[in-house]
Amino acid sequence: MMSIYKNQFLLCTLALFVLVSCGDKAKKDSNNIKTVPVYKVTLKDTIVSSKFVADVHAKNNVEIHVRIPGLLDKVYVSEGQKVKKGQILFKISDVELQIQLLKAEAIYKSAKADLRIATVELEQAQTLFNKKVIADKELELSKAKYEAASAKVAHALAEKKAINQQISFTTIRAPFDGTIDRIPFKEGSLVENGSLLTTVSQLDDVYAYFSIPENTYFQMMEDKTLNTQGDIKLVLPNGQVYDQKGELRTADGEIDRQTGSIQYKAKFRNPQGFIKHGTSGKLIISEPKTNAILIPQKAVFSIQDKQYVFRVNKDGVVKMTNVTIETTLDDVYILNEGLKSDDLIVQEGTQSLKDGDKINMKQM
Repeated sequence: MMSIYKNQFLLCTLALFVLVSCGDKAKKDSNNIKTVPVYKVTLKDTIVSSKFVADVHAKNNVEIHVRIPGLLDKVYVSEGQKVKKGQILFKISDVELQIQLLKAEAIYKSAKADLRIATVELEQAQTLFNKKVIADKELELSKAKYEAASAKVAHALAEKKAINQQISFTTIRAPFDGTIDRIPFKEGSLVENGSLLTTVSQLDDVYAYFSIPENTYFQMMEDKTLNTQGDIKLVLPNGQVYDQKGELRTADGEIDRQTGSIQYKAKFRNPQGFIKHGTSGKLIISEPKTNAILIPQKAVFSIQDKQYVFRVNKDGVVKMTNVTIETTLDDVYILNEGLKSDDLIVQEGTQSLKDGDKINMKQM
């Protein structure tokens, strides 16, 4: 009888131990469930901006070089002055050329006189030959003298034109409306052929040139984030945003194989000539994007060049989900695929989780 009571006591004690152990295990498991912040995915309208380093060029920028050596006789403009197309900028002394022109003119007139004499002689020879007074050799001789005289006239005329052209080079005019750059030579300076007198820049419009890597170019074309309708701003070296909006233009029609990029340009109005040729800056091209899926950057983690998030189901169980990032903004990603509106994802603390973990959700 005592043995029966003893066995029942042992069974009760064992059952109580099992109940206590299970309770402790359940309590321990409950304590191990992490509480992490979650983010509810929503569709939002946003602005996608791309930034590029840019070099600014004038609409036209032409160096004015000396084409005939000599003394710089007159400087008609000053540095920074605005000029009109055809306006005289410089005058190089042409005294010696004028003397050469007088000589060439005299030689030309003399050659023309010789040609007239040769013409008369040829006409007379032709008449006498027709009357069979002279032999054909004498006629041929008159023709040869005429041809020689004609050649001398042509040569003298060419010399005269060449000197006139050189004289025209001594008067230097503006090729277009623009602004004068630095003038290194002063009046009376001896300038050589090819010397740089100044640079004329046409600044009513300026072009900001920038390069896009080949892969970025094709991605932006696919995403339609690079088109002529975007909002284009120019940030100047001092951080100031230029008050004129740009227009996107294609600069190159092919990929540069050496750099692996394609060049674009943005046109900006520059009515006051505020922006100068050679200015550096930064372009910001912004495009509106509707119904975009934006998620915090800290919710994304990478494994072998792929990006993942932990999606949370209604029971609080996390599942590792692959996502494709379209664009990076300041602290968020815009996704191409992987999530949809109203999905819940772990916002931060992903490094302490693994696939299939259960969490307590903390709405942010």
